[in-house]
Amino acid sequence: MGAIRLFVSHAHKDKLIAMALVDVIEAALEAPNRAILCTSHDDPKYREPDNVNISKYLREHLSESGCVLGVLTPNSIKSPWCLFELGGAWAKVTQTYPLLAGGLSKESLPAALKGKDAAQLTEPEDIRRVLADISEILKWKMRSTGSAATRIDDLIEVVQEYSWNSSPQLS
Repeated sequence: MGAIRLFVSHAHKDKLIAMALVDVIEAALEAPNRAILCTSHDDPKYREPDNVNISKYLREHLSESGCVLGVLTPNSIKSPWCLFELGGAWAKVTQTYPLLAGGLSKESLPAALKGKDAAQLTEPEDIRRVLADISEILKWKMRSTGSAATRIDDLIEVVQEYSWNSSPQLS
């Protein structure tokens, strides 16, 4: 099996947010090749291979991940898949970071995530704090301090321009 270390749980409707988040992680941290799983990313190195049993693939990789980022939005909190993934991380006691967007707050967290150190995806300092934590947990070196600044700004812009009632607004 591959060496997935970071599992990005998200609703496929939030694809643009998840892709921007992965861009931030890659800019900020020296992640090993194919160590991040983000199933809706356009780049195949982050996705599951074609013609696999997706349920089995996600379960196996969630089990081996050292850290789970839960992109929590109005879309994901209604997604059975996201809830399964977060429940699996909870059961395995995997370090999980709730990343909030779309008007969700710490009070919006599912019961199993209450008390977790949630981060707002519109707050640069919250994002930097999570990146530092991931670096420590997964032993991935931080890149120079400015290397992710533009990507963080891009992520915040994507989150702020998102339409939570429909598909993402592409400009």
